Amino acid sequence: MTSAGDGTILVSAGEVSGDHYAARLCQELRARGVERVCGLCGAEGASAGAEALWSGKRLQLLGITEVLGSIADIWHLLGEMSAFVLDTKPRALVFVDSPDFHLPLIRRLRRRGYGGKIFYVSPPSVWAWRSYRVKDLLRHVDECLPLFRFEHEFLKKAGVNSFWTGHPLAEDLEDFKADTKSVTGGISRGLTAPDPDRIVALLPGSRRSEIEQLWPVLAPLSDALESRGFSPVFSVAPGLSERAKNFLMKNLADSGKNYYEGAGRELMAISKAVAGSSGTATAEALLLRRFMVVMYRMKPLSAFIGRLLLSHLYFAIPNLLAGEMFYPELIQERATPEAALEELSAWLGMNPSGRKAKEARMAELAALMGGRGAYAFWADRIMGAM
Repeated sequence: MTSAGDGTILVSAGEVSGDHYAARLCQELRARGVERVCGLCGAEGASAGAEALWSGKRLQLLGITEVLGSIADIWHLLGEMSAFVLDTKPRALVFVDSPDFHLPLIRRLRRRGYGGKIFYVSPPSVWAWRSYRVKDLLRHVDECLPLFRFEHEFLKKAGVNSFWTGHPLAEDLEDFKADTKSVTGGISRGLTAPDPDRIVALLPGSRRSEIEQLWPVLAPLSDALESRGFSPVFSVAPGLSERAKNFLMKNLADSGKNYYEGAGRELMAISKAVAGSSGTATAEALLLRRFMVVMYRMKPLSAFIGRLLLSHLYFAIPNLLAGEMFYPELIQERATPEAALEELSAWLGMNPSGRKAKEARMAELAALMGGRGAYAFWADRIMGAM
């Protein structure tokens, strides 16, 4: 058993993107001499040296109704993690995204006497919805480390202790180059071989509920693109839960679709355009200068509740940065194969001058994500406060 004040830092990240951030942060913390980084993480976090006490796949949920369906397991996980923290008393706790789980855990820990430092990387989007969560951040979190400047400015104005230097993806993708030959060679062929010069990346998501909602849209979209001479390729995101991967792989095999199991950014980088799930992929597409049709579908009850609570106009990160509909968003009933095909066709058939203007705007928006150094900045903030 560890003792209070030792070198342990607990990190908790459930989402695939959050696990990536946690993994890179873990590397920075270990380089600064942290004895032990442990907690809730996925495969990438574990490979970076974090001790995976709990699997992040237990939090890969989408929407309010999906969370409700897993409430028993979530409640059990809350109990396990709070007991561990109160027993071992890590010097600091670092939470990444997943506010529906992490905020109740933070409240429980503070109520039961945990007095160590708490940091929140990618804190809840209080600027967009459920602004009452600011109170939890003010009362219980020592420092918030948001991903975007506009989030940071909102939090600072609300009195939250917030610090920002840039989005971590700006560092990840600054010198990113995809090997076209390697990526195309890694595509699992379906009924037809892909044409490397006409690939369109299709991103069904990283959670089963997300994939189930988008598959009925992306499958016929794939057929329509093929009929027009393009080569749609599905991205099978690394870190998928077993159930999510089994669902997706079965549908891909049954329909004879091409797919790629490497990093989604590799597939996007060699593609002519992208269509699929809203989320981190939209920021990656922007940084890679790839046009994307963004889709977001939830179960009806989750969508209804979300519409009641939402206070901003856009979902996609590039649109939030632009303050306008730069990437087309197809939400709920508007997310149809026909609508997606129309948007993709407009881009793929655009004249060179129009495309050049769009790409220049992508560069402007990408610059708003800040510079490199976010992971080192986070680690320095954490070490400096301990």
